[in-house]
Amino acid sequence: MINQDDEFSLEMELAERYCHEAQVQSYHFARALINLAEIHGRKGNLCKAQRYFAIMESIYMPTEHPKLLSAAYNVDRCAVGFATSALWFLQQGDVERAIERCEYVIKNILPSYDEKDIIGLFTMLLPIVRVLKWNGNADRAYEVYEKYTPDGIENHFAFGALHKPMLLVLKLCSNDSSDQCNSLESISDGVELALTFEPTDQEDICAYDCWSMKSLCAELCVRLACQLKPGTPVRDDLMSKGILMSAAANQSTIASNGMIKHILAYDAHSGIHTELLQLAKDDNAFARGIIHDRESGMEHLTDSSLSNGFAQKLVINDCPSSGSASKSANVTTSYKSKVSSLAISDINLERKKKVTFSGTSSLGSQDSEPKQSHDSISNK
Repeated sequence: MINQDDEFSLEMELAERYCHEAQVQSYHFARALINLAEIHGRKGNLCKAQRYFAIMESIYMPTEHPKLLSAAYNVDRCAVGFATSALWFLQQGDVERAIERCEYVIKNILPSYDEKDIIGLFTMLLPIVRVLKWNGNADRAYEVYEKYTPDGIENHFAFGALHKPMLLVLKLCSNDSSDQCNSLESISDGVELALTFEPTDQEDICAYDCWSMKSLCAELCVRLACQLKPGTPVRDDLMSKGILMSAAANQSTIASNGMIKHILAYDAHSGIHTELLQLAKDDNAFARGIIHDRESGMEHLTDSSLSNGFAQKLVINDCPSSGSASKSANVTTSYKSKVSSLAISDINLERKKKVTFSGTSSLGSQDSEPKQSHDSISNK
């Protein structure tokens, strides 16, 4: 894999050259156009992304091109591009049009899409889940994901490891899952899945422009931790793993110059990171009987065990300062969690309120200014 600069210079040069050479045949040209649109979308050049998408849409033939594109590229990237374009509306703060685009894909593309193309299906479902889940439609996201993921996806070489964690997070977010997900057996299975789930960089690349899979792992940990009582050893393990994955997710969304380079992934993760830190703060105070002034934060904690708790399990190597190269930055841990047994007394039956970061995204707030990627900011 070639490491690119933050401007995607190599990828952009190759995409522009390919778009020029692909004009001989319409389906190749459509594929080249959506490629350019997606790159501009990742860079934050949303107007250019939408212009290239509009040209692609005008020449794309839904009845003829899918088979030709699948034969030539294995994936109908033009069909996937319809789902990806919903992210551009979301980034502009137009939640209504983003949801409309998702519904268009659900009704017109997913039902006839080739189930054997698991890569295409998964990359199409990710933007849909990203738009719906963070804008008050978690139930719809769970319904669509469960319906259109084919049997055997858990064995897929690229996305198999992501399927069960994704499904469980969406199930925990849905309103009708409380009874099923609060049983001792289901929580134990979820804890084992969360503590053994290790998203790789290769898996994260597939989703980094809208939702980091390390963020998915962190959210799974915090949602399961919320179902256990403070002081439970398993909850402590979940919090340690969650903070580790949260740090990695944060690191992957920041460019070497300190600017946000994956604005949607960053926005999706911000609430998860905040919730993890708050739970860790509450757990440290509860488990060690520490009395401190809440208004002054954590700076008055005197119990030395704080440094031996979560902080001991989280080790960040070569963490870059602002403006330094981030290529060598790796988040690692020396802590190997073991799945402990749970008892019914460990379950927090009093916690009924769901964590709130599956609600409306800040990108969808019409009262706030639209967020921009590092590219669009640096060009001003």
